[in-house]
Amino acid sequence: MSTEKFDKDKYYITEKFTSVKRSNLLLLLVLLPLYAVGVFVYILQQGDYANIFLTVFERNITFLVEILILGLAIFLFIAIALIVKAILLSVFSEGKFESVKFKIIKDAQKPYCCLAEPIKVWQYQLCIAVYILIAAIIPYIIALILGDFIYILASFISMLFAGADILFLIFLFGAKKDSYVLDFEGIILYRLYEKNTDFIDIGD
Repeated sequence: MSTEKFDKDKYYITEKFTSVKRSNLLLLLVLLPLYAVGVFVYILQQGDYANIFLTVFERNITFLVEILILGLAIFLFIAIALIVKAILLSVFSEGKFESVKFKIIKDAQKPYCCLAEPIKVWQYQLCIAVYILIAAIIPYIIALILGDFIYILASFISMLFAGADILFLIFLFGAKKDSYVLDFEGIILYRLYEKNTDFIDIGD
């Protein structure tokens, strides 16, 4: 896929900062309602609370094995989501895979991938939406199908790993689609490049 050459001189730059404490609070405010809705939907599907109490109070020795398997499943979903996100980011970037960076968010001990260069907002929104789909929504749907509340709890943990992307999707809502965005550069949450309508390209 061909990409439009990015010229930062044609754009206004807006930088969005946040602290770890504030981002964690925002994440909590976003995820708690999602968790509440998730539990409510599960109860509606099951028809009672019995399975929730079974999960909490009446597990047998195989519970430890379930925890291990669920931990591996969460790791698998996150790994697949990161790989797919990295592929999509590389498709939209000028530098392709050379522009993709993998890192650990130290304060949260979460794996993350991003670009070393800006891409259009709609492209970035697509990338993180796919990541959220794989890392958060699909695990929850599978948990509902399996019907055990322990799987719902595991899907909530997986959703936590997608929390930063959920916040980005919310923050970028309403941004102009032809703007560019660069995330996680140093202490900056993201940098938004909006087109400067006063810019005159003397080469045209």
